[in-house]
Amino acid sequence: MTQDRAPFWEALVAYDQGGVIPFHTPGHKLSTGPFAEIEKILGSNVFALDPSDQIQNSELGHDFEAVLREAEQLAADLFGAMNSLFLVNGTTGGLHCLLMPTTGSVLIPRFSHQAVYSAMILSQGDCVYVPVSYDPDWLIPLPPTVDQIEQGLAATRPEAILVTHPTYYGTVSDLEALTRLCKKHGVLVFADEAHGGHFLFSSELPATALQCGADAVVQSTHKTLGSLTQTSMLHAKNASWYAKTVQAQRVLQTTSPSHLFFAVLDEVRRVLATQGSSLVERALGLAQTCVQQLSQIDGVELLPAYLQSDPTKIVMSLRQLGLTGIEVERALRVDYNIQVELSDYYSVIALVSVGDTIKSIQALVDAVRDLTKRRSHLGARPLPRHAMDMPDLPPVVFGLREAFFRKKEIIPLKHAEGRVSGDFLTPYPPGVPIIAPGEQFTSGIIEYLSWCSGISWPVRGLMPGQNVSVLEDNSRL
Repeated sequence: MTQDRAPFWEALVAYDQGGVIPFHTPGHKLSTGPFAEIEKILGSNVFALDPSDQIQNSELGHDFEAVLREAEQLAADLFGAMNSLFLVNGTTGGLHCLLMPTTGSVLIPRFSHQAVYSAMILSQGDCVYVPVSYDPDWLIPLPPTVDQIEQGLAATRPEAILVTHPTYYGTVSDLEALTRLCKKHGVLVFADEAHGGHFLFSSELPATALQCGADAVVQSTHKTLGSLTQTSMLHAKNASWYAKTVQAQRVLQTTSPSHLFFAVLDEVRRVLATQGSSLVERALGLAQTCVQQLSQIDGVELLPAYLQSDPTKIVMSLRQLGLTGIEVERALRVDYNIQVELSDYYSVIALVSVGDTIKSIQALVDAVRDLTKRRSHLGARPLPRHAMDMPDLPPVVFGLREAFFRKKEIIPLKHAEGRVSGDFLTPYPPGVPIIAPGEQFTSGIIEYLSWCSGISWPVRGLMPGQNVSVLEDNSRL
C-alpha cells in the first residue's frame, strides 16, 4: 500500500458522488432538507458524507470495515506501528481501550489526565501512583525521572506503566531510558501522547513514544495535526495487547461511528505522509518567530529551554507585571479576541500548529505587546510567588473502582478529615488530583485545598460552600 492513497476518504466520497438514493439511516438522508439554518452556516453538503455503514469500494465489496482496516494499516505504516486504530471518542476513548484489559497494578504518574483515571475505573487493575515533582520557579508538574520509576518498580510489580509524553507544557522524560528499564522488568509501557502526534515529522522535536520502545500510544490527531475534534489514533507494537485493545473497543465504542471522522483521519494521514515534514517545519518556524518577538517585550517571561522540549507550545508569563495567567487569558480574549489553550497561576499556553499563519502569530505578539504597555503604565508590582507545597499522597482505603461505585454523601471540607473521598479534588491547572476516590482525607489535604480556595485557584470537585463528596458512613474504617 502506498501512502498517497486515502482508501476510506475515497470510498466515502465515491458513495456520495454515486448518487445512491438512501433508504437507510441516518434520518437526514444525506441532505440538509428542512434544516435551513444548518445549511446556511455549514453549507448544503454538510450531511453528504455522513452515511451509517455505507461506502463505495467494489474491490472490497463495499465493506466499510475492510476499507477502514486498510486505512488504519496505512496509518500504522506511517507512524511506525504494527497496528493502528482510528478513534471517534478522542484520546480519552483510546486510553479507555488501552487500559481496560489490565488486571494487575498500573504505575501512573499522579498528574495523568482524567481519562487515565476513568480508564482504571473501567478496568480490573489497581493504580500505583508516582508522586509529582514541580519546577519550583514555574510551578509546572514535571514528568517522572528514571529514578522515580525505578523506585516504583521496586515497590510493586506492575503489569504496565502509563506515561504522558509530552506534558501539557511540552516537557518530556527520558522515555528511552525509562522504557529500557521497564522492559528489563517485563512491564508494558503505554504512552498518553495526546500532544505529541507531530513529533514524528521533525528531528527538532523529541522522539515519539514508539521510537522510544513503547508498546502502544494514543495520539490526539485533532490537537496538533489538524483532524476533526474528537478524532484520535491508537498505535501499537505489541500484537497480543493490541488484540485485547480491539476487544475493549468493541465494548466501549459506539456501533454507529461517524464515517466522516474516519474519512478525515484517513485524508489527514495522506497529507501528513506527503507533506507532514514541511508542514511541521513551517509550524516550528512560526513558533520560533513568535518566541523571538515575545522575548523582546519587557515584562514577558518564556518557559526556559530545559523545561521546553516542544517549541510549538508557547508558555509565557506576565507575572513580573502582576498579572496571573488566568488574568492574561481573560484580557487576551476580551480585549484582543484571542483565545489561548490554557492558563494557570503564572502562565498561559498558546499552541502553534500546522494551521497557524504569520498573521495569527503577529496578532498574538501585538496583543501581548499592547497588554504589557497598558499594564506597565499602571505601575504594577510583581505577582506574589507561591511554593507548590503539595501534601503527601493520602492513605488508600478502597481501590478506585470500588470507591467510585459506592454510595456517597456531601459534607463540608472542614469536617472531612478521616473520611474517604468519593470524588477527585483537582486544582486546575495543572490538573493533579490532591485526592482520588477511595483515599482518606488528611489535615494536610484539607489545609491545602483551603489555601487553593483562598487564592481563587479553581479546584475541580470542590462544590459550592466548600463541600466535598465522601463515602457514606465509613466511621468503622
